[in-house]
Amino acid sequence: VWRAMNARTNPDLLESGIYSLSDAAKLLNVPVNKVRVWVNGRGERQAPLIQNQLGRAGHTYLISFTNLMELRFIAKFAEAGVKLRVIRAGIAEAQDLLKRPHPLATSTVFTTDGKHILARIMSDGGHEDVLDLKSQNYEMLTVIVDSLKPDVVFDAAGEATAWFPRRGIAPNVLIHPRFSFGRPILLESQVPTAAIEQSVKVEGVEGTADLYEVPVEQVREAMEFQAELRRAA
Repeated sequence: VWRAMNARTNPDLLESGIYSLSDAAKLLNVPVNKVRVWVNGRGERQAPLIQNQLGRAGHTYLISFTNLMELRFIAKFAEAGVKLRVIRAGIAEAQDLLKRPHPLATSTVFTTDGKHILARIMSDGGHEDVLDLKSQNYEMLTVIVDSLKPDVVFDAAGEATAWFPRRGIAPNVLIHPRFSFGRPILLESQVPTAAIEQSVKVEGVEGTADLYEVPVEQVREAMEFQAELRRAA
């Protein structure tokens, strides 16, 4: 089902996934104002943390699936208390070491080179600047990195190609940039979870399962997933 997608500077919009900052905030379960700073910076005071592949459409900023995977990495480290300037230094180090513009969306950062990058962050940023006093240790950094990998699918080149955003409650809900512009879908049927939710309002759970020819359990998964997104809004 999955086809490889390279993280390019100018991606094909039909293959890259398209997300507003609000979409990203819900999927990542972080406040949208934080996502806005990570993507756009704060004017001359603070540069963006990532290289946005899509940019602006009217008054709305859009990001790609590759950018979304980068923000997922940033969100996890920010939650653990890593300062943005230290994260920025780590991204620059990863770009230089891995020779890729979007290293946080690759599998390499989760392996040996990833450990090297973390070690450099510890060295350059200063141990006391990396994490708060409750978690000041290198092991915590590696635990954070290791926790990010299982829910992401990588291709043979090491690029992130798909993501299970809420595997705990919805193991069959997938985000793949080649399907439905990157909207959450059911794994095998590729039906968007938003379409499932709308159908249930009219047809009910069993009627929706019959309509889309998907198991009732997956309809319920889609509903729980959509409810979780609303709680994250």
